[in-house]
Amino acid sequence: MSRRAGRKRKLGIKRQANGQPSRVTAIIRENTKETVIGARMRQYGLSAANADTELAGYAIGRMALAGHFGREYQPSLDTILDYVTAVADYMRIKWPSAPMPKAMDYMAGRGTSLAAEPSLKTVERIERRYWDLSHKLEKADAEYRMWFHEAAFHDRLCGERAEQAVIICVKVLQDA
Repeated sequence: MSRRAGRKRKLGIKRQANGQPSRVTAIIRENTKETVIGARMRQYGLSAANADTELAGYAIGRMALAGHFGREYQPSLDTILDYVTAVADYMRIKWPSAPMPKAMDYMAGRGTSLAAEPSLKTVERIERRYWDLSHKLEKADAEYRMWFHEAAFHDRLCGERAEQAVIICVKVLQDA
């Protein structure tokens, strides 16, 4: 009778085909979710229901949950999404090595690819969209534009003045 190398196997543990103990992913996923919700509640003072939403995962989403954009916050979030996608598309063409936005997971699945270069018509459309939004934002103070870009594009929101800047820039973009 030969002996097996390593520790003795515990009885009653389900195993994968390769002999490793199976991990029950549903339990792990549930424990992870509970941990995340608890952390959001502690760090940001959110209710359990709000901490469980996707919006609680980023600064502008938490502003929306707090009511900074009013009861109907979806148009404001759509405006911010439009800004971030326009800037990201423009930067992808002009500065391909620049970092992409971290906020709100806008670019999930849209990384660099082996696809052919965009046509000149597409480049012109992306540039026109970017410059239209930039001209609209010129109505806001330069410092506010900087804070808005940091919050929307990089998920960095520092203080109440930055929150005010985001609100003002969103209104400027929506009104223009």
